Amino acid sequence: MATIKQIRANRRNAQKATGPKTPEGKERTRFNALVHGLRAESAVIPGEDQARFDQLLERLKAAWLPQDDQEKDLVEQIAVSQWKLARLDRNEAKLYAPGALEAKDFALAIHRVYLTQVRLERSISASIADMERYRKIRLARQKELAVDQNGTYRKGILWGPEGGHSYFVLPQVRGLDGVWRVIPREVLGDFPQSPLPA
Repeated sequence: MATIKQIRANRRNAQKATGPKTPEGKERTRFNALVHGLRAESAVIPGEDQARFDQLLERLKAAWLPQDDQEKDLVEQIAVSQWKLARLDRNEAKLYAPGALEAKDFALAIHRVYLTQVRLERSISASIADMERYRKIRLARQKELAVDQNGTYRKGILWGPEGGHSYFVLPQVRGLDGVWRVIPREVLGDFPQSPLPA
């Protein structure tokens, strides 16, 4: 057992050791405590091939054809969950190696693998459901705001005394947000006479 002097000395020394200072040192040591990588911040951990993850992501993008940032994020979520599921399968195979674990630890490890597998599969299913729900809403919104001649432009009423022309009611255009906006007179032309009182 450590003495009080040793404990105090360890605490003083720990305050001096603050870890790597340079970006290169921080990058080198960021995976030091990595055991299985299932909770890693980065989808690709050391020992895995970034190019293979990129291929998986590109295949999913080609399959889902994401149209906006929300859909791209959902496709990336699916890719990360599938990548972690494959990592889990590789690590599960190591549990069955002779002498890898004692019998009491083996049952607990297999149970944890099962729970993690279920969580990742649910994450994939939920992301797919979110994608389909979001896409349905997005397409319905686009259908509402569909650009056609009848639904996006209202003609004004033209009045023309003595060879001049002026709009009694200005034409309107419906924007992509669905709001009708009046086209200003300045855009339509200079019509000095108007039937409207000043």
